[in-house]
Amino acid sequence: MKNLFENKIIYRVIIAIISLYVLIAFVKLPPINGYKRAMFSEMIDGTAWKPFVYRTLLPTTVRIFSEVIPESVHSSLTERVESKKSAMLVLEKFKWESEFITEYLVAMVLMYLSLLGFVFAFRKLFDEIYSSTLWFKNIISIILLLAIPAMFQPQYSNYIYDFPTLFLFTLGLLLLKQRNWKFFLILFFIACLNKETIILLTLIFAIHFYKDAEVSRKLYYQLIAAQIILFAAIKILLYILFVNNPGGFVEFHLIDRSYLLFNGYSLATFVVLLIIFLSIFSKWSEKPKFLKDALWITVPLLILTLFLGFFDELRDYYEVFPVVVLLISFNIAKILGVELKMKSKIA
Repeated sequence: MKNLFENKIIYRVIIAIISLYVLIAFVKLPPINGYKRAMFSEMIDGTAWKPFVYRTLLPTTVRIFSEVIPESVHSSLTERVESKKSAMLVLEKFKWESEFITEYLVAMVLMYLSLLGFVFAFRKLFDEIYSSTLWFKNIISIILLLAIPAMFQPQYSNYIYDFPTLFLFTLGLLLLKQRNWKFFLILFFIACLNKETIILLTLIFAIHFYKDAEVSRKLYYQLIAAQIILFAAIKILLYILFVNNPGGFVEFHLIDRSYLLFNGYSLATFVVLLIIFLSIFSKWSEKPKFLKDALWITVPLLILTLFLGFFDELRDYYEVFPVVVLLISFNIAKILGVELKMKSKIA
């Protein structure tokens, strides 16, 4: 079994197949075209409601690629889809409009690549923090992928910027761990166009490198200032570009969702949350400092989702997801008797 998971070709095939399954599940339930303020076509053409339209990285990329494709190809694809009953049934399940089939297909490819990029960045981050056998690292990355659909909830929508969020934030964690400041700032700039929660990387940087002897005080404050300036500049630019779009800078949801806090929860939910909590904090002193520092973003995420989102919407916690999996990996290794070493004492 161990040799099976160490086979490079078999592993890549497994990741490719599972990623395709995750993508299909992602666009089907709940659909990416299910929320009236962030409809797919309006996200692509920049007419969606604020704040969703601010998350423009993937929608703009889809629009650019789609505009390069000849109109004849657009028309041909639409005609072929509309002429086949089975294809139209699939579009009906996904809630896709046939006239935007080209844009949907381009978005699917980009989301699939984002998902693969997420796994790649996670594996690299794993290697930066832990030293372990190849088969264990491969199994953890497979578990990582299989856990994503558990965060798809029929009462909420998925959004086309979700997988880029997973990829870019995890890649940001990797670049922070590598202390690759140049590429980190480039990534930070790009990621600001995807989702505003990228600013949580600044919090991780501020906490983790506060007393780092290898980072001078001057460089420390320069990097924080650079991130804040980049974030503010992008937010101002997006505000100007979409000033006439309906909606506000944020959506306030505390009042209309706060009653859920008093609805109780199922036994299964309690057991799952308890297992996750105990797995994260057991053997806490032995776990990597970088991951423990990164876990602090859970606090602002909980506060933000309580006031500006839905505290029970699991996709709102994608940013902390790779951190949690890496922390739990430590416990899984102990249970399986796998030797898992930290790369450094300050890892």
